[in-house]
Amino acid sequence: MKVAVYTIALNEAAHVERWANSAAEADYRIVADTGSTDDTVERLTHAGVTVHRIAIRPWRFEDARNAAMALIPADVDVCCTMDMDMFLDPGWRPKLESAWTPETTALYCQMLLQSSVDDLQPSRVYPSKSFHRRWGYRFKRPVHEALFFNEKEVTNSCLDVVMRHLRTTETNHERYLSMMELAHKEEPGDAQICFWLGRECMWANQFERGGELLQQYLSLPTSTWADERSEAMRYLARMQAEKRMFWLDRARVEAPHRREIWLDLAEEFHGNADWLNLFWASTNGIEKTHRTGSYLDDANCWGFRLYDLGAIASWRLNVMDRAVEWGQKALELDLDNRRLKDNLDFFIRRREEIRVQQ
Repeated sequence: MKVAVYTIALNEAAHVERWANSAAEADYRIVADTGSTDDTVERLTHAGVTVHRIAIRPWRFEDARNAAMALIPADVDVCCTMDMDMFLDPGWRPKLESAWTPETTALYCQMLLQSSVDDLQPSRVYPSKSFHRRWGYRFKRPVHEALFFNEKEVTNSCLDVVMRHLRTTETNHERYLSMMELAHKEEPGDAQICFWLGRECMWANQFERGGELLQQYLSLPTSTWADERSEAMRYLARMQAEKRMFWLDRARVEAPHRREIWLDLAEEFHGNADWLNLFWASTNGIEKTHRTGSYLDDANCWGFRLYDLGAIASWRLNVMDRAVEWGQKALELDLDNRRLKDNLDFFIRRREEIRVQQ
């Protein structure tokens, strides 16, 4: 098996050595530089990486990535697309070879989003289609580009192959917004681009446009993934305050297995001092003990907050054993939180008072 790791680059000098070293087990390491003004090219060349200088005008991510793919030698069997701010854990090559079969066209590895190299708590963990057959694939979309196969795709997974992504720079949302508008105009039936554009509009506080797009997304025949549909409904709940409960309830019905939805509901019930429903939402959320493993997972939902809200609901309903139990769990997840400690002390005292009265 011949393997090539490839990508595009622009002023990525800070990542060169780490990227090149992590890809050292590959037969080829290929970078298409799109106009770096720092010493990215020199560093890559010094590290033994094959570098090609290319120019893409007007800029489209899929054109740049397809140009990089075209530079991969013809004898390569498996390609690995890995951005410069990503790196592979050691030992990936034999794991790849064990998982790849003659029928495989693409393979998913495990992607970890980290704030630094030494980050022990990735913000997200999800499968990533980073390995693909040399022939038959091309990138599509001017932004949020993705790999598409020209025949029937056969995918496998090897989550033992770990790729890490350092998210250390802010996304240029203004630039992405204009490019996603272009992508949506070119492919109005592409549900995922419609979803991403609606989300981008929400981040830009363009609530009317974002709401229109996300409702359009929900009506598309290609909008079939329950997790993503529920996420669109969560966003609509944020943008349409007057219909907040309508969208949250639809999100709950769409994907009741997602803890994120139950936390949203719990926050809403807490704000309305609806203690019984707060207890219901907190209980259901806490019972969801497994993340979905998709890029939509929200790390904040796995912190102290659901236990905190559940403890408050339990206190208000005079279920003090549960208030103490959940109050302790909340504090364990945020040991420096003074409010949680004070709440737990209060719950314990209140439980003892009730026992004495009985």
